[in-house]
Parts: sequence; structure tokens; C-alpha cells
Amino acid sequence: MTRNTRARTTGNRIVTVVYNGPSRRPRLRTAPTAREIRDQARFDQNIRDGQRLGIIPEIPPPLTTPTSQENNDPVNQTANQTDGADDAMPFQPFEDNHQESQWEDDDPLIAHASYHQMRRYAERRERINAQWTQLETQVTWAYLQCQRQTLNWTNPLRSFELPAGLCTCSPADIQERKVDLIDILFHRPCISISFCKCLPDVVRLIHYGYFASSADRPRTAFSIRLVQFHHFLWQSAVVSASAFVKALAAFLGPRNNQAMFARGGKYRRRNLRIPFTFSTDLFARILIRKKKILNDGLQLSKVDLWANKCPRCFGPSLNEVKSNPNEPDVILAMDGNFQQRHYTHASRDNPGEDQYPIDFLTPSQLNTDVQAVASTEGAAVGIDPPCSDSHKAANDTRSGTSWEKCDDNGLFASACRHDAPLLFANIFQTGEKLYYPVSIVRNIIADFPNQKFGILYDLGCHLESHVRKRGLLTDRINDLTFGTSVFHAFVHEWSCQVKYNPRLNDWWGLSDGEGLERLWSFLSPLVSPLRVSTRLHRLTKLQARAEYYTEQLLELSADWLCKKLVYATDAVRASTLALQTLHAKVNRFTPGQNYTNQFFAEQWQLEQQYHRQTNLSVKKQKVELGRLLCLEEALDTAWRNVTLTPEQALARATTCATLTRKIAEQRTLIGEALMTAVSEIEQGGVETEEERDLLMMILYSKTELRQKFLALLEEKQPLVRVRRAGETSSLGRLTMIVPNHKE
Repeated sequence: MTRNTRARTTGNRIVTVVYNGPSRRPRLRTAPTAREIRDQARFDQNIRDGQRLGIIPEIPPPLTTPTSQENNDPVNQTANQTDGADDAMPFQPFEDNHQESQWEDDDPLIAHASYHQMRRYAERRERINAQWTQLETQVTWAYLQCQRQTLNWTNPLRSFELPAGLCTCSPADIQERKVDLIDILFHRPCISISFCKCLPDVVRLIHYGYFASSADRPRTAFSIRLVQFHHFLWQSAVVSASAFVKALAAFLGPRNNQAMFARGGKYRRRNLRIPFTFSTDLFARILIRKKKILNDGLQLSKVDLWANKCPRCFGPSLNEVKSNPNEPDVILAMDGNFQQRHYTHASRDNPGEDQYPIDFLTPSQLNTDVQAVASTEGAAVGIDPPCSDSHKAANDTRSGTSWEKCDDNGLFASACRHDAPLLFANIFQTGEKLYYPVSIVRNIIADFPNQKFGILYDLGCHLESHVRKRGLLTDRINDLTFGTSVFHAFVHEWSCQVKYNPRLNDWWGLSDGEGLERLWSFLSPLVSPLRVSTRLHRLTKLQARAEYYTEQLLELSADWLCKKLVYATDAVRASTLALQTLHAKVNRFTPGQNYTNQFFAEQWQLEQQYHRQTNLSVKKQKVELGRLLCLEEALDTAWRNVTLTPEQALARATTCATLTRKIAEQRTLIGEALMTAVSEIEQGGVETEEERDLLMMILYSKTELRQKFLALLEEKQPLVRVRRAGETSSLGRLTMIVPNHKE
């Protein structure tokens, strides 16, 4: 429409405007308001959250020509999610999932979606596990049969043909599918292999010399000799699956003309880590089932199974003569480790009791002792050995900060005197509780009703006090002898060492009780990867690594015993020379006579009697009273200080308030009756009350100084020569040889 508008006067001329089009003027676009910006930002955030949680599908990127940078593209690193079951990426927790995730708390919809995502992942994991479990028997049978026929795959098959009579399907029931085959020397992508209905695909591939990476319609398979090589490499070096697959791809790439690309996208290299992990897990299942078949076939008893771990401890006792009927037949060492923990955000799986490895105590086995310890809490009142406070693991002081983001907080284990691991307990959301050592001891001694056991533990004194006062292990308490491990023994009070230090008591021989420290060192490469694995994977890998450690100890047992014999001979020779030097000196306590072995034995017996008969509670009361007197002296000193500035006055007021509070707490702790009793005890040999107070304060100061020094010494003392299995340790050099000891 064309029309003339009204003439407008602009200056000295008349302008006529002609419009061709709509009569309305176009509106100018206004700037968005702050509210619109917030709404749009929230909408975009919801879209991103939905894509992140899998509610809203992401728009696939356009296909482009591959470039040299494609392998470094993060999008291509997850391309195998659409490649099938054996290429699907596993569930990965969000990067900020281990922190306080605010966006989940703000929106209930997102939290609900996250819950269902984890639930779908758990259901898929359980479904896959059930498929593999259903095939275990057939797979193990096929593996053992083919291993014998091919001489452990030293003569691999040249063609994909099954033995006669193994497949009974008609030609119509046989179909071909493409499978990528990877060997230690080559890889063959998209090879046509025939599959049938009467024989599972996994079993058929084993007859061809390959492990499938999926229980149902596998598209990838790894040669058995490749998986075996990885198994031995992992045992000796703990190489990760990612690093091994990366090295394998770099090795096979230049040696093959045809590259392997992911299906569903052009020119995207395959991610073989997940398929390879499934194949290695299948091999681990076969090894476990193979060992069970061997034990069942030999009809091994429980004692025979223990003898397989350490024949020197649990095997036949031939030509062994005990110096005393109460001498322990077996010496056990126990210790906890809080490095082998597991993060809660890594996985939410809950292994069943039938899935626990054979060397791990199941929750039902622990529950008996958990209830026994809980029901006897009242009987434990008053048990407070002075040397127990210096050990962090015992009083659980680290649980608040170190374990708040973990579900499995560590391990508690036992080993024999020859360092062979015996039993493990998984520490679940707690510290080094009393029921862990009690449960391990109970489960071991139950299989040996006629033998006596020696127990070496960091807090052997604390353990015996609780076991006896709570009435635990009452049926076998007379068969148990308690001691402290050598490294920790020297941190205890001298009165405790006289009774529990294995270097100062009979029947312990050269046993140091530190075998588990060497085991923890051997398991240390697993700390980092197992913190973010599944809980079941963590337990099975620890079991496999411990079994390999035991095998290495058995192979080196003769060399181990030879070194112990040489060390014992040298120690006897050195002790004999030292005694000869003392025998040549005049005994100043018995004029006219030299030192004799009888004199030394009498003095040591008197030393033991004094510390065993001394009332330790009275000594502790003196120390507590000395602490009260020191606090009061510090308060008087603070009030006497002259303040110069307001800051100094404020600091003095704060100090005085703190000291006043501590004094009140200390007075409540010791009570008036205790103060009177201690005063009466000290009146005999001290003239004035001031002298008694000074002696109390000196006793407290000396005790505090010694505890701090020993705590520092415990942290700094290095562990020497504990990295390799079979080597001895220099922990607690032998100062007294006990005759007729068993090694």
C-alpha cells in the first residue's frame, strides 16, 4: 500500500514521505530486564543439569573429517558409550561429588534424578554380575580343559573350529557376528565368528583361545595369553588396566595395517579399557573357582587350609620340643591399617556375604563379637592403661576428620610369626575397635583346640585387660599369652614393658610382631586405585595381592630361616662375649665376688615382681594431682604478670579463664578423697607440704615430657628393610636370647 503522509515543515522546506508496506512503524527492541536475564540463566542451568543427569539427551556434534587432534578431543574419549555393552563407559561420579554438592540440595528434582541414575547403574551392575556368575562353572571347565589340551596355550588354534561333538546345533541355528580380537602380538578387527544356541558365546571363545569382554553377545575378546601376562605383571608391579591398555595400543598400532575404530562414529578410536577390565575379572573368577575345585578335590580340612598358608606354623610338629608346657605353639601378630580406605562417592555397592573373599571375615562373623563387646561396656569401667593414650588408632581420635567421606575406613589383619597373612577384617565406618582383634583371634583358635597361642599387638596390654575384665574368650583365655609388638613396645611404660615386651620375656624368640607393617608396605601400591573402585573390587584385589605375597614368602622360606639362624647365632655369640666381660668385674653389691648369671637373674626377677605388684592406680593418682598443682601454679603466674597494653590484658584474661576451667575439670576428676589419700601416702618420707607439692609437680612434668618424647620417637622411627618379602627387620634388635624358641 502506497500513500502520502502529511507534509511536515522541516526548517524552510516541506518534506513528503512515501511508505510502501505496513502502516505501523517498526518497534525498537528493548534491552532485557534483570528478571529476564535471571530466568534465562535458570533455564539454561536446568537444561545443563538435565543433560548432565541423562534426563535430556545431548545434541550430537556434527560429524567432521578426522584430524590429528581428534584423539585429544574429550568428546571422542567417551564415544564408546554407544559402542555396545562391552564398550559402555562405567558409572563415574561427578567431579564435585566428593564435596558438598549445593546444586543437589537446592533442587529436589535434581536430587531425585541423581538417585534414580545411581539406582539404574546399581541394577545394571547386579544384572551383569548375575550373568557372569551363571557362566562361572562352564567357563572354568572350558578353561581347564583347553589349558590341558593346548599346553597352557603354547599351541594356539589355527582356525576357529570346535572339538567334535561339542556343538549339536543345526546349521540354521548358527549365525556369524563380527568380533574384535586382540592378542599380545596383533589385533584383528571385525573378524567373523560363528556362534550357536547350545554353547554360550563366552565358552566358545575360550575354545578359540580368547576371553570375552561381555557375557551376552560379546563384540570384543582378548587372547588368554595376553590376560595371563597382564595378571603376572599386575602381581609383580600393580600396573593399572588403563596404563596397560594404553601401552598395548601403542605397541600394536605400528604392527598392524588396519586400525580399530569405535562403532557408531567414524574414525573414533576404540576405548578398550572397559572391555579389558571385564576380561581380567573373568580370569580372576576362573582362578578363584579353580582353587576351590582343587581344595574340594583334595578334601582338605580346616587345619590343612591353614597349613597351606604357613606350613611352619600349622603343619606337622615333628621333632619339636617345648621348653615349657605354657610356651605358645603359634604366634600371631595383629595390626590395623587406615590407608586402605574407600571413598563413599566412588561406589554404592554392598557386597553380599557370599561374595566376601575367603580370607575376610564376613559381617555375620563379626556381629557375635560386636554384640559381646557392646554388652560388656559396663565391665570395662576403670580400664585405662597409661600407655594407651599415645596410640591414635586405639582411642579413635582420627575418625572425625580422616574418615568422614569414607565408608570402608581401613583394614585389620593378622599374620603368623613368619609374616604370612591369615585373616582380614574390613573396618566399616569406625576405628580400630576392640571387636576386630577379638573376632580374628576367636576364629583362628577355634580350629586349634589343643594348641596355645601368643598374641602380639600394638596395645597388647590394653587388649588383655579388656579381654579378661569383660569375660571375652573365657573358654580359651588360659591358652593365650599377650605381648606388644617390638616396634611399639618401647613406647609403652616401663612397667608395661616388663610384662609385655617380647624382648624382655620368655617364649617369644626372634618374633617381632611387625610382619603386618611389611605387608602394608607391600600393599601400598593399591592404596590410590582402590579408594575409587567398587567395594567388592577392593576386597578381591586385596585378597589376590595377599595370596601372591604368601606365595612369595613360601618360596623364600628356606632363605628366611637361614637368615634367622645366622642372626640368632651372631646374637648368642655377642651376648656370650658381653657376659664374659661382666663376669670379670667385681660385684660392688656383694664384696669379694664377681657378677654371675644367678645374680642377674635374681635382679631381673625382683624388677618384674616390683612392677607387677605395684599399685599403678596410686601412681596415676600422683600424676593427676601433680597436673592440678601445675595448673594452679600457672594460674598464679598469669595473675602476677604486669600488663602494659590492652592486648596483653586481653591475652592474660583469656589465659586465666582457660586455666580456671581446666583446674575445675581436674578437681572434678581427682576428687577430694583422692587428694587426701595421696597426701597421706606422701607424708611418710617428706617433711613439709611444700616439698610434697613440688615432688608431685616434678613427677607430672617428667611423665608429660616422656610421653611427648616417645610419641615423637614413634613418629620418626623409620622402618628398615621392610619392602621385600622374606627379609628380616632391624626393629627391636635382640637383647636377650630365649633358648629352645620355635622359628
